[in-house]
Amino acid sequence: MTDTKPVAVASKNNTMGIISLVAGILGLLLFVCCSYISIVLGIVALVCGILALQQQQQFALAGIVLGALSIVLGIIFVILSPVLFSEIIRNIERQFIW
Repeated sequence: MTDTKPVAVASKNNTMGIISLVAGILGLLLFVCCSYISIVLGIVALVCGILALQQQQQFALAGIVLGALSIVLGIIFVILSPVLFSEIIRNIERQFIW
């Protein structure tokens, strides 16, 4: 009779990849209303994604792409939002002022 011992299988830790993915998704969802938060979340996603990619974790590449997109869209919206909102306010004022 042979003794069989259970073999521990090392599970791959995907924590950094998941953090990167979630931060990238949140950054994309928030870039219109909270552009500065979107930029910060994009940076978090980018850094975590690069670290996860070095460890060959899942979701790393998706987090990097979403993080970069979140940063770019956040910066564009920070730059363009004063121009867009001032034009909207001018149009509203023209409609309500006789």
